[in-house]
Amino acid sequence: MKFGLLLGAALAPLAFAGAAFAQSGPETQGPVSSLDEVIVTGEPVMRNRTDDVVPTLSYDLEFFQRFEPLTVGDALKRVPSVTFLSDVLESDGVRLRGLDPGYTQVLINGERVPGGEADRSFFVDRIPAELIDRVEVVRSSSANRSGDALAGAINIVLRDALALDGGYIRAGALLFPDDELGGTFGAVYGGEVGPGRLLIGASVQDRRNPKNKFSQRFDEPGGTLDNVEVQTDVRDGTDYSVNAAYEVGVGGGTLDLSGVFVRTDRLQDEDSIEYRDGIQDEANLLTINDNNVDIRTDNLALRARYERDMLGGETRVKLGYASFDDEQEEFENEAEYLRDGLPFPEEDRYTAELEFRDLQDEEISFAVEHSRPVADGV
Repeated sequence: MKFGLLLGAALAPLAFAGAAFAQSGPETQGPVSSLDEVIVTGEPVMRNRTDDVVPTLSYDLEFFQRFEPLTVGDALKRVPSVTFLSDVLESDGVRLRGLDPGYTQVLINGERVPGGEADRSFFVDRIPAELIDRVEVVRSSSANRSGDALAGAINIVLRDALALDGGYIRAGALLFPDDELGGTFGAVYGGEVGPGRLLIGASVQDRRNPKNKFSQRFDEPGGTLDNVEVQTDVRDGTDYSVNAAYEVGVGGGTLDLSGVFVRTDRLQDEDSIEYRDGIQDEANLLTINDNNVDIRTDNLALRARYERDMLGGETRVKLGYASFDDEQEEFENEAEYLRDGLPFPEEDRYTAELEFRDLQDEEISFAVEHSRPVADGV
């Protein structure tokens, strides 16, 4: 009996399907028209690929201006495949393919620049967007790059002497989330000077990042509230930059001299207060911590490049110099209460730490390249 019921249930869908099929009639097919050509207008704007052998994406000012970035870090936020390993609202520690910043090589005009981290990674947030002409993203490693380009490379191409004929001045005001005011100023001039062309620019820009944090700590998951911590973290700084480029014809070739200097003055002020049992009053005050870091960072990059057609091809000679100087002064003061049961202002323990750091790095590079065709089309 059970077998008969299963068999009937299995045959029922076939019967319904057959009835539905019988109701379907043949469709009348109209005349087929052929097209000689289909033209699709438009081009992708998010992935501007270059003709280089390695996979390279190039983004120019036309792409970035719609977002009005203040720094190169702000601009790179809009680039696919680029992420950051940094604090909230900041754009430091650029990385590709999800690897640490030490595996993403940062170049300025094709030359390496040293950074202040242990892996020598460079913080792109310090370069004003005012200086850049375009950003090139190389999304794979290659044999002619070192191990710090394992994830790829980001080449920040600054404006050269041919980029502008004339000048302009830009000034603006910035309103930060904590209602503090800042400013931004930039000036650029380009034109003929002597036998060549000169471009010179300068920029001053304020940056401020205020953050508030509230933490609750429990004895165990689902347990009683042990203490709370109220934190404020303000990072207030100013970036100064100067760049120049001069291009002139020499000996049948082209000599290109360029340089950029970037200084960052920054104060990081972090304060935290802990309260017992989540009660925020003086009777339950546990600790008061004040941690300030005063930072001054200088980057200098100089480059000379000579190009000339010779020996059936093109010869390039490049000489570069880059330096990095980072000075930091940090102090941390902490006062503890209720260690002996006596509330504020009876101070149980007070600790203070003062630390000075001075990190310097220099790099000199020299290269000679010659390229020529070896066969038709090669």
